[in-house]
Amino acid sequence: MTRIAALLLCIVTLLAQGCRHSSPDSIPPYRETIVAKMDIEVEDGDTFKWRGQSVRMLGIDCAETASPHHKGDQEPWGSRAEDYLRSQIAAARELAVVRIEQPDRYGRWLAYLIADGENVNAKLISEGLAYETISHYGKQGLDRYAESCVEAARTAPKPQFEPPHEFRKRNRNN
Repeated sequence: MTRIAALLLCIVTLLAQGCRHSSPDSIPPYRETIVAKMDIEVEDGDTFKWRGQSVRMLGIDCAETASPHHKGDQEPWGSRAEDYLRSQIAAARELAVVRIEQPDRYGRWLAYLIADGENVNAKLISEGLAYETISHYGKQGLDRYAESCVEAARTAPKPQFEPPHEFRKRNRNN
């Protein structure tokens, strides 16, 4: 009887752990901040600096531009995504960054960029300039913004470049 009780205790503990991860308490805290255009410096199609802090745009993966981290690039698509991001920032009357409080393992903030109330991350997908990554990495507690990226991917043309994660893996500089 002791073995059965121990086994049941293990099963209940594992089930409780699984439920704990889906509770509202496990949703990462986030912050929405209105930002000034002049404080943003575009690095590539899915990364920018805000007041010197690197910000990786959530839910998307844009074509690679030249980098010391890999050989080659995915031009002209990397530059097109970068130019599109710059144009969205330049045209906006109001910009907001909606970011997860904790940085990623590279020290970058993970965020959605909102221009005049529109999700710029989703717009990059709609233009065929980014792959959607929500289905792989999850919503990160930012459901409304994540869903707009998923919806954009349903109706957008497929990007005309290799998925960037495959390109990076194949062209890694070691």
